[in-house]
Amino acid sequence: MPRKRKKEWEISVSAPDYIPKRAPILKDTTGTEALDVFKVAENVGRVLSFVMVAVGIFVAVLAAYSILTSVNIFLNPLFVGVLGLVGALNILCGLLLLAKK
Repeated sequence: MPRKRKKEWEISVSAPDYIPKRAPILKDTTGTEALDVFKVAENVGRVLSFVMVAVGIFVAVLAAYSILTSVNIFLNPLFVGVLGLVGALNILCGLLLLAKK
């Protein structure tokens, strides 16, 4: 009589179809931050350009008034303050240009 063999069972484990991925601990947000800084710099730059034009016109009017009336306005504290404002705005414009880069 033929002897019956026992069937050997193989245990096979297949990989799951979906492996859940964990959210990264640190995200690279340099691109979005650069875009936000660029948008803010663009909006502030527009406002600042109008302020610079207004201050420039004010300085030109003060200088013309000084020349026409022969009053030495260059020693006036108002004129020195306006020149200081022009200097501060100039520095701020330079920093905005650096932020856009």
